[in-house]
Amino acid sequence: MTTPLAHFDITDDPQRIIAQINADGGVIVENFISDDLRRQLLSELSAHAERTEAGSDGGVVKQSFCGARTKRFTGLARRSPAFVNVIDHDLLHAWAKAGFQTDYWINTGQAIFIGPGEPGQYLHRDVGNWPIVHSLGKDGPEAILSIMLALDDFTEENGATRVVPGSHRWDDFNVEADAAETVGAVMPAGSALMYTGKTIHGGGANTTTDQWRFGVHFSFTLGQLTPEEAHTVTVPWEIAKDFPERVQHMLGYHSHRTFLPDWPILWTYDYRNVRDSLSPAPSGDYEPAGGKMLAPMGVSS
Repeated sequence: MTTPLAHFDITDDPQRIIAQINADGGVIVENFISDDLRRQLLSELSAHAERTEAGSDGGVVKQSFCGARTKRFTGLARRSPAFVNVIDHDLLHAWAKAGFQTDYWINTGQAIFIGPGEPGQYLHRDVGNWPIVHSLGKDGPEAILSIMLALDDFTEENGATRVVPGSHRWDDFNVEADAAETVGAVMPAGSALMYTGKTIHGGGANTTTDQWRFGVHFSFTLGQLTPEEAHTVTVPWEIAKDFPERVQHMLGYHSHRTFLPDWPILWTYDYRNVRDSLSPAPSGDYEPAGGKMLAPMGVSS
């Protein structure tokens, strides 16, 4: 019998939460956001969802993965001022600093509204976006850390995300999971499923006839990896200039460190920090805090 996901509250010790994610591959954190923030997010994103058609263009595989009765869209920091609070969530950054080996940034923020009659999504690992990392399996570096944020109650009937606990520690990442190995991330509105990109999961089937499941996928990825979403395009600087500096960094308006804390070497402009090229210039003197720097090849740490 598959073990249910552990539940925590946002007031619990972050290190306990992170330790449980490392052990099981995912946990549920209730009260992840306040009800006021949840309502604001739901209002702002629902307004855009009303203008978005269900389904996706592209090939058969993409259409099947995205769902014919599911609405998806990104650029959330542009479409929802409240979403900036999710990007700047302290628990997410504590988790990222503990899990990643170097700088990190946003992979994507994606509204996912699953409609009535949508079948279950194909079970997958998010790290599969980067096959070279996926091929390293359980011993590879942490490449992506994700949440599924519930903007309304997630139930077995309306499509709560399915998770395979412990799959992040499987010896062979090419082995596919069986639906019987999954558990539902059933959780009240305002909660978040926090899971590593190595964990097998997928959107659940919405077996209702009249309920939409409103959720947001949000994830961080290593600074050395290309994210799913081109944030400097979806959220231009004219909007991002008013965000907190940590949020600007997450959106790509700051270069990435790899092995020297004072030398951003990736995502640069004229081999200098990309922030130096922005107009109007950023208001503060921001530098990323914490994190671990790796030694370059041939240099001992």
